[in-house]
Amino acid sequence: MSVITFPTSLGASKVVWSQQRRDAVYSSSFGSQAVEVSAPLWSVSLTGLPITDVSAEAGAWKSLLMRLRGRTNQLALWDLGRPVPQGTMRGSMTLSGAHAKGATVLDIAATGQSGATLVSGDMLGLGSGTSQQLVMVVSDAVATPTGISVTVEPALRNAFADLSVVTWDRPCALFRVAQPKSGWSFDGGVLLSGITLELLEDWRG
Repeated sequence: MSVITFPTSLGASKVVWSQQRRDAVYSSSFGSQAVEVSAPLWSVSLTGLPITDVSAEAGAWKSLLMRLRGRTNQLALWDLGRPVPQGTMRGSMTLSGAHAKGATVLDIAATGQSGATLVSGDMLGLGSGTSQQLVMVVSDAVATPTGISVTVEPALRNAFADLSVVTWDRPCALFRVAQPKSGWSFDGGVLLSGITLELLEDWRG
């Protein structure tokens, strides 16, 4: 198995991010209740731009589809619509203190960032390899001289140690294609909207 990083040179005509929940719902005459039975997963539907078959981008798309080898390899993909935070927080970020599995508040140390912000919808990455996780900031926050505390979703799937790196520049989740079949359509010298990837997050504890 290999991890293929989505090429920065490729564009997309449409990208749909979703969160696939794994909840158990109980209903009775007294009401209903939902319980999370497993960590939710990101899912992405990615459609390429219409491009000519002789373009370098067409070759890059075909190459990507072949290199994924169906479901064999993983794709490292970030939110193409918000590759970096809309907030002003930048620079080196690390977790301040150990964070337990299930945590939804991240305490982040960042030198020289007092007054900088992270806003709702910003994406952050934690960890690396098959246990890495992509989380979304769900409440605006402003940094103090010692760092920033942000509320995120989904909750941490694993524990992360003190000083774990927090990635803000194109933070990625790891995906596998949801269907083993992939391809493209050719019509009059133009690749139409046939280049589509349906992806589901793949991770290990």
